[in-house]
Amino acid sequence: MTLCFVACSVWSAHAFYMAVPYTIERQKMMVRAKVGSQVGNFVLDTGAPCTLTNAFAKRAGITGGQLMSFSDSNGLPIRMRVTSLNNLVLGGINFMELQAVVLEPGNIMEQMGADGIIGYNLLRQGIVKFDSRQHLFILTDQRDSLNLDYNYCSELLPNSYVPLIPIRLGTQVDTVMFDSGAESLYEMSTTSYRRMQSDTTSIRVLGHGFGTLSAGAGGIEAQSEKWRLLAPTMYVGAAPFARVTTITTDADDSRIGFPLLYYGDVVIDYEDGFFYFMPHDASHTPDVYEPDWNVVPVFNGQHIVAGIVWNADAAGIQSGDRIVAFGNQRIDQTDMRTATMQGGFNLSPEGTTITYFNARTQREEQVRIRME
Repeated sequence: MTLCFVACSVWSAHAFYMAVPYTIERQKMMVRAKVGSQVGNFVLDTGAPCTLTNAFAKRAGITGGQLMSFSDSNGLPIRMRVTSLNNLVLGGINFMELQAVVLEPGNIMEQMGADGIIGYNLLRQGIVKFDSRQHLFILTDQRDSLNLDYNYCSELLPNSYVPLIPIRLGTQVDTVMFDSGAESLYEMSTTSYRRMQSDTTSIRVLGHGFGTLSAGAGGIEAQSEKWRLLAPTMYVGAAPFARVTTITTDADDSRIGFPLLYYGDVVIDYEDGFFYFMPHDASHTPDVYEPDWNVVPVFNGQHIVAGIVWNADAAGIQSGDRIVAFGNQRIDQTDMRTATMQGGFNLSPEGTTITYFNARTQREEQVRIRME
């Protein structure tokens, strides 16, 4: 969600260097920060503004603010209060008069156990480095302290909020947002796919379906047509990747997400307009092929449903059918936290029999799903 936020007053010293350890929880980088007297767990997210959940805002005594309407990462409408934080302390630095949005009660972020987001209006106060070996988030104005390798430098494309860079897929170029809050290595926008779909040497189709897969601040995305794709080669700057899989998204921009940090460090120099991806092993081209379930279970409300069925058989399970059992484990109702825990349901990559309620026959039926 791109909001027009003003810069905050942070420090008086000309030179600064802050290094904060982060943990990884469900493909999210989490840091501890303090607002008022309350300490919380915050997601480091280059693709969103600073944000508080409603529950954390109440604990921190954050009231007031103007209620406004926005769109989330999937284009869904969402109402949020825009407020000003007197202070937010991160890594020993006090960020004062920092604008933030407060989500509505019961938002999906609360269900995931996060208290808010450290977002782009704070990150743009300096040069950001994600040191993935040491799990450190660094914010500084001292470039010489960051061990930059200019061989792996890309120019940031013009944008006042989020970091946009060009990447190469075979002979094609895609404009992507580096979104540290995204859970996939690469998500191609539907717009980009339609532009390059005729170039079957640069990108080819692995699957086609109609359904829903992701959730944003506004909830579960609307059903839409999706493609599962394979790019034989992808370059982020000078760093190559082999066999990159992606599922199209209806978001405005394609995205490179948090998993990029499995393979190297990222530096975003907002002031000078450069993006660095410095691989851990420059002599190696990682094969990043990711198999996917032919039926993808997703959380929707209090239930698990078939989010999308790749290359669906009209007589079998369809997108939106409610899944009621994985193997012998009955799942009549669940919550977001349980649904997003890896291994929370007895899923075997070799194949798992699921029971689903067939909305067309009004009966419970079974199908074996698998990774491919």
